[in-house]
Amino acid sequence: MRTPAHLQKPNCKRGPLGAPAKPLRHPPTQRTVFLQDRISVWGWPSRGGLIVLERVTALDFDFLGLDSLHPPMRRDPNQEAEDKLCQRLLLLGAKWFDSRDRYGFVADVAEDHDPSILALEAGEAQVPTTMERRWVSVGLPSGPEGGLWVVEYDTVIYGMQEKHNLLPEDAVRVSLARTMDEKCEILKGIGAKFFRSLEQYDGAACLRAWEEKTQGEFGPLVQTQYEEW
Repeated sequence: MRTPAHLQKPNCKRGPLGAPAKPLRHPPTQRTVFLQDRISVWGWPSRGGLIVLERVTALDFDFLGLDSLHPPMRRDPNQEAEDKLCQRLLLLGAKWFDSRDRYGFVADVAEDHDPSILALEAGEAQVPTTMERRWVSVGLPSGPEGGLWVVEYDTVIYGMQEKHNLLPEDAVRVSLARTMDEKCEILKGIGAKFFRSLEQYDGAACLRAWEEKTQGEFGPLVQTQYEEW
């Protein structure tokens, strides 16, 4: 399976006659990942797999306790601290993939990369699940009543499942929120559902996965050990 461009290390060695050799990949310690038009934050849970929050905003950085002026590039070497961050990521609607490779494959499918699409059509790879494909955003109101606002939409990638529940064009307004309360108001405007507690949440996202998830979508969660660069 081809390594997706956003998982490759930008600098690579040169092959014969100056041709680019296979790009090198960072060890599995990445935290903040800069893509061309968005930023992602990755978490490495002790249980295995990879937790990814995509299209991260400054408000998300505040909630996660991360410095948006100097984004951390590496994961925490302390696994207990790493697990705590993973739980915060899940509360924001992050996805929990079976492995780094599975995340890369789903990202390639979302970008219509031919090798991944051909693999799906040939039955050589698993079609993205509802959890893997959905766009999810969560707001946590500051008032004493607590609760959470959650919105979930299908995305237009291979094997579309919910033609009447597609991501609206104005969902990007969520990125304008300066506070969690503002985010909640925006989410209400694009169809969010309110839950009085996390225990009441019954959607397809990974909000309750820390308490419930023991297996990946297609088998065991792949264990990844911390590595120094």
